[in-house]
Amino acid sequence: MDASELSKEAEVAGVDPHFEELDAWVSAGVRQVVPIAELAGLFTPVYDQVSAAITQAGAVMVGPAYAEYFAMPEDTVDVEIGFGIAEPTAIDGLNVRQRPATTAVVGTHFGGYDSLDESYAELMPWLESQDVALGDSMFEWYLSEPDEAPENTVTKLVFPLA
Repeated sequence: MDASELSKEAEVAGVDPHFEELDAWVSAGVRQVVPIAELAGLFTPVYDQVSAAITQAGAVMVGPAYAEYFAMPEDTVDVEIGFGIAEPTAIDGLNVRQRPATTAVVGTHFGGYDSLDESYAELMPWLESQDVALGDSMFEWYLSEPDEAPENTVTKLVFPLA
C-alpha cells in the first residue's frame, strides 16, 4: 500500500493509537539543541550530512528517517535526526546506537508536517489514559519519500515505554 492509499484510510482511522512491539535497530544521527523556530529548516541539511557520512563509512541505511525528541519542545528543542543502519558501525560525526527491542505506543499521522500537532492532540489523551511509564524520548519516523506531496506523507509517532 502506498502513502496515498494510507492517507485515504486515515480519513476513517485517525491516528489509531495502539501498543506495538518494536524490533531492535541501530540508529545513526546528529543530536542538536536548536531554537524551535529553526527546527523545520534543520531536517534537509542534517539528513544530507548523515546520509553522506553513512555512505562514506560504507554502512547501509535501513528503515525510515527519524527524529528523536528528548524533551517537550519549548523555546528550544533537543533533537537527534538520522537514519537506521544495518549494523553498528563507527561513523565519524554521528551518534551510532544499538536500540533494544521494546514496546511502544504508536500513532500514525497522515498529511503534512504542518498538521502534526493535530495528530498529537488526538494521540496524547489516549496515551495518558493508558497509565504507562514512558521512556526518556520519543520518535517521529518518516515513512514517505522526501519528494512526496505533503498531503500524502505518513509519519509514525513512537513513544517507547520505560
